[in-house]
Amino acid sequence: MRTPADRLETWAEGRVQQWDAAKGLGFVQSERGGERLLLRRADLTGRLRTRQPQHGEPVRFLSLGQGAQRRAARVSTLLPPPTAVKPGIKPVTRRTHAASSRLLVVPAFALLLGLIHLNWPLPRFVTVMYGALSMALFIVYGLDKWAARRGQSRVSEFALHALALLGGWPGALLGQHVFRHKVAQPRFLRITWAMVVLNISLLLVVCTPLLSPLFRR
Repeated sequence: MRTPADRLETWAEGRVQQWDAAKGLGFVQSERGGERLLLRRADLTGRLRTRQPQHGEPVRFLSLGQGAQRRAARVSTLLPPPTAVKPGIKPVTRRTHAASSRLLVVPAFALLLGLIHLNWPLPRFVTVMYGALSMALFIVYGLDKWAARRGQSRVSEFALHALALLGGWPGALLGQHVFRHKVAQPRFLRITWAMVVLNISLLLVVCTPLLSPLFRR
C-alpha cells in the first residue's frame, strides 16, 4: 500500500553518488538537481539486480515521495550491455541517429537565411543576433549540465526556452547534442521545437513578404 509521500511520482535520470554494498543502501543524484534520493537494493531492476551499482553510473529511476522521504524506485542502469560494446567502437542507437538528424535543421536554417538575404536583404543585427545568442545558449547548456552533475543551482527551463525563442535555438540544439543535456525529457524537447517553429515564423513575417497573403484574408 502506498503512503502519501509515494504519490508524487516522476521519471528522471541521474547518477549513483554513493553505494554501501554491506547495507544495500546508497544515493542517487538527479540531473535535475536538488537533494539526493535514497537508493535501496530492493528498488534495483534489470541488470542492477545481478550486480552492485557503481559510483557515477548513469541510471533511470522513478522519483517517489517528497522532502527528506524522497527515494529512487525501479532503478535501471543506462550503461549499454557489455556484449553490445566492442573495443574501439562506439555503439550507435536509434536515439543517436535521431539526435544527429535533428542537427540538420541548423545548416538548413543557415541556407534559409542566405536565400532570404539574397531576395530581401536582412539587417546586419539579425545575423549577429542569431550567432551571439546561439553561442551564448550553447555555453549555458554546458554550464547547466555541469551544475546538474554537482547538484548546484540550475538555469531555469523558462530562461532556456526564452533564449531559444529570441534566436538562440541553433545553439540549444547543439548544446543538447554535445552535452547530452535535456535529451531524456520529451516535454522539454517538444517545447524547444515549438520555439524553433515560432522563431522561424516570426523571421518570415518580419523580414519577408512570404507570409503576408495569410494576413490579408
